[in-house]
Amino acid sequence: MFLDVTKRRNPQLIKNGVTFHQSGMIPPNTYIIDVDLIKENTKKLAKVAAEHDFHLYYMSKQLGRIPKLAEIIASSGIDKAVAVDFDEGKVLADSGLAIGNIGHLVQPGKHQWEEILSWRPEVITVFSYERAKQLSESAIRLGVKQDILLKVVNPSDKIYPAQEGGIWLEDLEEEINRIQELKGVSIVGVTSFPNLELDTEKAEMVPTNNLNTLLKARDMLKAKGIAVKQVNGPSGTSCTTIPFLAEQGVTHGEPGHGLTGTTPLHAIKDLPEKPAIIYVSEVSHKYKQQYQVIAGGYYGRSNMTGCLVGHDEHTILDHQVHAYQNSTESIDYYGLIDSSPDFPIEIGDTAIFAFRTQIFVTRAHVALVEGIQTGEPRLIHLERKW
Repeated sequence: MFLDVTKRRNPQLIKNGVTFHQSGMIPPNTYIIDVDLIKENTKKLAKVAAEHDFHLYYMSKQLGRIPKLAEIIASSGIDKAVAVDFDEGKVLADSGLAIGNIGHLVQPGKHQWEEILSWRPEVITVFSYERAKQLSESAIRLGVKQDILLKVVNPSDKIYPAQEGGIWLEDLEEEINRIQELKGVSIVGVTSFPNLELDTEKAEMVPTNNLNTLLKARDMLKAKGIAVKQVNGPSGTSCTTIPFLAEQGVTHGEPGHGLTGTTPLHAIKDLPEKPAIIYVSEVSHKYKQQYQVIAGGYYGRSNMTGCLVGHDEHTILDHQVHAYQNSTESIDYYGLIDSSPDFPIEIGDTAIFAFRTQIFVTRAHVALVEGIQTGEPRLIHLERKW
């Protein structure tokens, strides 16, 4: 999905991937993240957000929930994280990182609220009165009052499978009344996801109906006399989409793929953020007329199409073959790539991919590398997945 743009906009990352793997500095099944460009992309996002009075929480799940990387992002201009579930929040908070929002994708369990409150998150997203009540009771026991966002949904909204949930817009007024009676929480805003999606014909990110739902919900909160601090509108957050979102009245975004220059729009248009991540593995063996690559870091929605394969950084950019997306029904022990009539493939060759990632659901290692952009690459952290 991002192989061609990475070859063009960050070829040195690919070349270093070959060198690091062939030298044994990283094992097969490792994502390499270009720390220089993570810093640069983060600074660009923070600057555009500040110019539009827009606020950002960084998302770390796509990048493996690594505290070391989160520290780098926080020090580059986006100081609070959005944690999509309790586990991510705990990994980050236990390392002293600030939590901006938690609960949007996965609601915490009923016995986890008190620990979450000890992290002092800026906001917590709740899907229902029942979860708000649990949170309120925990907050009262701790003697605090927690700001919350309400996730809202409409039947015509776009919802990804296994992410369903939220307060129906038609029930929102009644639910606001009930939640406002709770003493341990304070409603400060609304959220929904995804608010933008890629229109390939227009080559731009366009609003989903979720954005309409989000703005209607904001107006309903205001009509109830609630001081709305947040209209949180994640999905595809980048330097290109922030101005549009701010103009619509959205106040907060949550860049994840924007940090690595790998939102869907980055695949078809050069945006300010540059590609900063590749997946590096190794040719394992030949099977019939094709080759099997050691896997473990594949992702079902990666949209991979190609692979660069070889053992020489000077020729790797020209050695591209077709790569196959694995069936979601199979475990990715291996990945399949084609052979080439133009060059030989050897067992042990490096295989490099650039596709849509969700590292936290894989078995992949993650290498953080500095100095790629200055010609002095050095491994500063290897997060092993075992």
